Amino acid sequence: MSNPDTASLTSTTNPAIEAADATPHDLKATTDLNPTEDDTKSDDVEPEEDDEEDNLFTSIETSEQEALGKTEQASGHDATAAPTLLKDAITKGEVDVDESEAEEEKGEGLGEEKKGEEHVHHRTNQLEFLLNKASEYSNFIANDLAELQSGLAAEAELALKREEKKKRKSEGGDKKKKKRKKNDGEPTEGEVNLAAAQTKHESGLAGKKPIFIQPANLAEGCVLKDYQLEGVRWLVSLYENGVSGILADEMGLGKTIQVGLVISLVAHLRTMAVSGPFIVVAPLATLPNWVREFEKWLPTHPVVRFHGTQSERDEMMAGPLNPKNKKKDDFPIIVTSYEVAIRDEKRLNKIGEFTYLVVDEGQRLKNHRCTLISSLKRIRSSNRLLLSGTPIQNNLDELWSLLNFVNPAIFDDLSIFQSWFGFKNIGQKVQGATTEEDILLEQRQNQTVTKLHEILRPFLLRRIKKDVLTDMPPKKEVVVYAGMSKLQTGYSEMIEKGVLRDILLNQGIEQARTLSQTNKQMNHRKNCNHPFMFGEPIDPATGNPLGTAHPQLLIKASGKFALLDRMLERLFKDKHQVLIFSQMTSLLNVIEDYLILRNWKYCRIDGSTKIDERQRQMDIYNAEKTANGGKRNDSDDRHFVFLLSTRAGGLGINLATADTCIIFDSDWNPHQDSQAMDRCHRIGQNRPVAVYRLLTVNSVDVEMMEKQISKKKLERMAIVGGDFRKAGSRSRGEFNDQALTNLLEADVKDLQSKGADAESVRIDDDEFEMIMNREKLFAEGDGAIPSEGKMYDVLDSNKGDMLGAMHA
Repeated sequence: MSNPDTASLTSTTNPAIEAADATPHDLKATTDLNPTEDDTKSDDVEPEEDDEEDNLFTSIETSEQEALGKTEQASGHDATAAPTLLKDAITKGEVDVDESEAEEEKGEGLGEEKKGEEHVHHRTNQLEFLLNKASEYSNFIANDLAELQSGLAAEAELALKREEKKKRKSEGGDKKKKKRKKNDGEPTEGEVNLAAAQTKHESGLAGKKPIFIQPANLAEGCVLKDYQLEGVRWLVSLYENGVSGILADEMGLGKTIQVGLVISLVAHLRTMAVSGPFIVVAPLATLPNWVREFEKWLPTHPVVRFHGTQSERDEMMAGPLNPKNKKKDDFPIIVTSYEVAIRDEKRLNKIGEFTYLVVDEGQRLKNHRCTLISSLKRIRSSNRLLLSGTPIQNNLDELWSLLNFVNPAIFDDLSIFQSWFGFKNIGQKVQGATTEEDILLEQRQNQTVTKLHEILRPFLLRRIKKDVLTDMPPKKEVVVYAGMSKLQTGYSEMIEKGVLRDILLNQGIEQARTLSQTNKQMNHRKNCNHPFMFGEPIDPATGNPLGTAHPQLLIKASGKFALLDRMLERLFKDKHQVLIFSQMTSLLNVIEDYLILRNWKYCRIDGSTKIDERQRQMDIYNAEKTANGGKRNDSDDRHFVFLLSTRAGGLGINLATADTCIIFDSDWNPHQDSQAMDRCHRIGQNRPVAVYRLLTVNSVDVEMMEKQISKKKLERMAIVGGDFRKAGSRSRGEFNDQALTNLLEADVKDLQSKGADAESVRIDDDEFEMIMNREKLFAEGDGAIPSEGKMYDVLDSNKGDMLGAMHA
């Protein structure tokens, strides 16, 4: 179905899209770099990217997985084995290994009980040694920054004194000139502006300690903000101390910010006569942006996009990237894709050893077994930097994988890391899960969580929007609950009995032939969204699809759709613009039918949308923010809705025009949903942002939300609680038991009981008014609405929402 009045060029009935929805291939392409137990539960989700990189990784992973498994079975992992740094320390006598352990290593053996005691003792020694080393690194970095700031403050004070002296001299100058100026009357606008600028400059010099001097070779007009300067200085400190790091700034700060930091680091190193070569490995779609920003910020240094056909790459290697010239000052900075990094690993090593290897979207390395991380490890480099807004997505093993990549001599044994920090499935009712009480007890007895923070501290820097973007409008997230329609209830019973496919086929719904009845969980997820996802029934009277013959049935067939319809009518009336996210492209097709029914203009991006078309639609949507002489277009002909698939949004999609985000169905991975929200709550937003998450009560939606809460507890405990805003030290006081307790609290309590005591499983008019009226929703203090209602929950932004960074 198409609509000439919409910006969407994607057909709602495209059979290729529908076929992709019904197969697990797309999911495999999404998760082959970083599979998790939860990701494998979805066979109808949108891939993160639909390009040759994913296809390449899929084929390589499939062929290598079996061989890898056999190798690991044969070799195994000894939990008492020490990382390289520890082995050296043991050899030098820096870590104690008592005689009984030495005897055991010689094969003389010990009793089982004694072995256990010595094993714990050995692990404790290793952990304490690494803590000491981490503390040394942190102190180096913190002291380095303190000394630098002190020196720059002294320079600033001298500059201020020179300015004051100059001013006094000027005031005692030519009296005739002064008199003439007085007779001229009021100062001109230019003079007023100049005076204001001078005052601002002087007050800045007097009241602020400079953090870092911007590299002089950056282009004129490219000015770094204070927190960017601090980030550059942290990177320089890592370089000077011989360690590598992870820049994990919160999503929503913008890709350009991180790109600018990397370019400034390279610029600084060049001013210090540090020769390259330098290489950036990034997703294919971001390569043009990297090249463009290097040319903008550092135009004096050449940059080459190492991509294209084999012959084109051969030509580059023979020309500007000839390894013979790698130590020359004008040797280009290399920007390449993951795919080429894998294919041309050996040729890149002819250029290396690289001074810096930078990996963008570093969370792709979270699976320590993936081909990408193995290939990048083999590219020789003296320093590595990962850029990632999501250093933890599912478990601590992923964090170890990133640490192992940047500092393999310190983190080279996963089993040891697991033995120290074995937290998993926090608060979940599954076997082997860690309870909140377990974590609190570990912290009280062994300071385990604090030790995790201190080991990470020198290698991780994470700034958050609340601190950096002080003028960022607030965001409120509301979970809104919906019931099931009678049709959904009937489908749910048929799914449980395993008869849904047969009954739908008997009703003439041919699309049901592709329905798998073995994956009940996925079928329940589809049913929670809309029963037409299994195929739309035909109206016997007209022979047309039911939703076409009776449009209102399209809405009434789903509890979430009935709620969505109610919300969108209010949002349209109140002049808002809305992003709607779903994991399933087939659901986006159903929503398109609904939007056409309502005659609302919309745009759409999913995994099949090409890069140029993505940009075109974003331009159309965002242009209306400055329409009509600079005023937002609030008229009825505006593009009211932008439809997006949750996992097709990792390529710099900026939709700050919208001030409302609706998560129609949640992802197993909370960071996918968090990234979705950041499409509108980011730099450039000038309105408060309301996020509405739709959940069907007594359904698989609740199970997914509980899993998200568990994963966010892990991230809060490990990353947010660590307070990595400032390089080398905490910025907000000491970490204590109460802070940990707060971090481990659930944002929505007792999800299973929601809707159970409501007379009708539908939000009532009073509650609906509270969450949809922006003044009421964003009111504070006595005027704030209750955080918990019968059919909604407002997440506490001060404590930290489920899907954003907690500000401890």
